Amino acid sequence: MNDTTTTSLSGLMATFYSKDFLARAKKYMVYDVGAQKRPMPANSGKTVYFNRFTQLAAATSALTEETLPTATALSTTVVSATVAQYGSYGTVSDLYELTTIDEGLRETVAVFAEQGALTIDTLIQTALVAGATAQLGGGHSLISDVATSDVLSGAEIRKAVKTLKKNGAHKFDDGNFKAIVPVSAVYDLMGNSEWVNARIYTNPADVLNGEVGKLYGVTFYETNTETTTSSTTTVYTTFVFGKNAYGIVDINGSSNVEIIVKKSGSGDTANPLNLYSTVGWKIKAFVAKVLNSDWIIAVKTGTQG
Repeated sequence: MNDTTTTSLSGLMATFYSKDFLARAKKYMVYDVGAQKRPMPANSGKTVYFNRFTQLAAATSALTEETLPTATALSTTVVSATVAQYGSYGTVSDLYELTTIDEGLRETVAVFAEQGALTIDTLIQTALVAGATAQLGGGHSLISDVATSDVLSGAEIRKAVKTLKKNGAHKFDDGNFKAIVPVSAVYDLMGNSEWVNARIYTNPADVLNGEVGKLYGVTFYETNTETTTSSTTTVYTTFVFGKNAYGIVDINGSSNVEIIVKKSGSGDTANPLNLYSTVGWKIKAFVAKVLNSDWIIAVKTGTQG
């Protein structure tokens, strides 16, 4: 999310709303931390196609002198997704604006900023739930067997990393995989003696970006938008993934959340007495999609926290 705009406002007020909206929205965004962001030109339809080349096998046959080998055929896996629009708005009465302590509607804008961010986060989360490969805590084969004692641990993370490596998942540019971990599971994971807290190994900016620590070659990002399953106990999902495991689509900046504030007095006949203003947000076109299920592991565990 980058740009936000307002309408029917002075330049200074529009700039304030945009900056405040963006700052508050970013605070609640976690699930886009590992997404491949795919640009898509305008007027290209609503369906986007992600292409992934299939890994080539080792070429172990020796070359014959002065003889060309058989050409190697390249193949790709195509994943398609269809973009959609999202948005919400509310009305603010002129009497409320006149009497409220929420001067300039700052908190009203903040509420909608959080809703816009939560919407994007939830859309990405839903895509990950649908496309990830499950790993049940405690080595169980049925989710109903996962108990409160089958907590997220270093052993579960090592197992997920082993699976990613065997599946050929790529690490991110810092040499690590990434994980999105629910707050209910962070409590158990931080009890691991080898856990490295973000405040120790990195600078404060990383902590502000939601990074909470590292373990076994995985960088963790905490979220309170938890993925849970009701079973014998409440089961929490931690997503451990490599680069390009999932993607989001941007059509000419369309995935940016646009804040729209319209003050009364615009001449709109639907509001002839200028009784209210409106505050809202819109995403023109957005979609999230898992691109390779083998590169994202959904670790499902209980918690004793």
